[in-house]
Amino acid sequence: MAFTGSIKGWSITEMLQLIRTMRKTGAMVVQSATDYGDRKQVVYFRNGMVIAVDTGSEDLGAILLEENYINRADLDEAIRLQKTNLKGKRIEQILAAMKKVDAPRLVRAIRIQIERVITMLLQEKNAKVSFDPEAPLRVQALSNGVDVQNILMNAAVKVDELKLVRETIPNTSVVPRRTKRGDDNLKEIALKLDEWKVFLALDGKTDIKTIIMKLKMDDVLVLKAIAFFIEEKWVEIPQSEEDTRKKILIVDDSAVIRKSIEMALSDTGYGLISAATGEAAIKLADEQNPDLILLDVMLPDTTGLKVCKTLRADFEALKNIPIIMLSAKDAEIDKNLGLHAGANDYITKPFKDGQLVEIVHKYLKN
Repeated sequence: MAFTGSIKGWSITEMLQLIRTMRKTGAMVVQSATDYGDRKQVVYFRNGMVIAVDTGSEDLGAILLEENYINRADLDEAIRLQKTNLKGKRIEQILAAMKKVDAPRLVRAIRIQIERVITMLLQEKNAKVSFDPEAPLRVQALSNGVDVQNILMNAAVKVDELKLVRETIPNTSVVPRRTKRGDDNLKEIALKLDEWKVFLALDGKTDIKTIIMKLKMDDVLVLKAIAFFIEEKWVEIPQSEEDTRKKILIVDDSAVIRKSIEMALSDTGYGLISAATGEAAIKLADEQNPDLILLDVMLPDTTGLKVCKTLRADFEALKNIPIIMLSAKDAEIDKNLGLHAGANDYITKPFKDGQLVEIVHKYLKN
């Protein structure tokens, strides 16, 4: 039996509980409208148990990298194979075939992905939800499913915690800094080990998003710790100071590529923003006025070449900012097409961290 509904009639929580109670097999599809277009996320069930999620991008590969289950060399090789011998295969499938990630770690990564996606879905305010019992499984899945009840309980706690945290921390792009009181009491403050790691990472130069990425800790845990420090007046977020860091806009439809670029640039001190589509890239470029754009050639809704031409032709403020094209194609004609579209430079994927940092510095340090 298939059933459909609108978020006005069914909340995502109610739909998840209904699927669990009825022990349904199939896929719950959540479609939501964002400023950057419609987004579809799919939660797959087997007998009422969650076995996989699909967000439309390769964020499972990004989790493997984030959790140190793979390294950059493994990722570079997987990306190369994906573009050549193994077209159509997902990054995690290639890594498993290469024996770079074993089954237990892949299972843990899928569980992390499932929890993150459902936590995010519970915060959806404008979405339509439906259930398709015939939906084919298109992503890597667990052989034994996860009970959605436990996920819902943990996710609901995180949602409530985030609501409280947001009252203190407006967004993760802000740069917190230790106060004089915090520095003076540094040796006397009694904190748990994870809280100490967060406290010591607050250098007054790094935004919260980058701190979370570098510490490789749960984002809610980091945010809660910083909110506590602010409450104790050991840490402050300057309200009147404008963020003067140079900003880089990262545009790539692959979550794993975006994550690897963010990790490569995490120590550079630049502000990082990202987009997965051409439409989102144009909107963010217009709103944020970045100092440099890293632009993938192949995007799901258009090409990086068209995005580059649009930015150069239609936005006066963006006519002269450096645009660096990213592509798996390394033929001379492809590089010439990128430069003809208005790009300043061209990097072939996969690329090394040092190469990326060097070319970014080349344009932003001058």
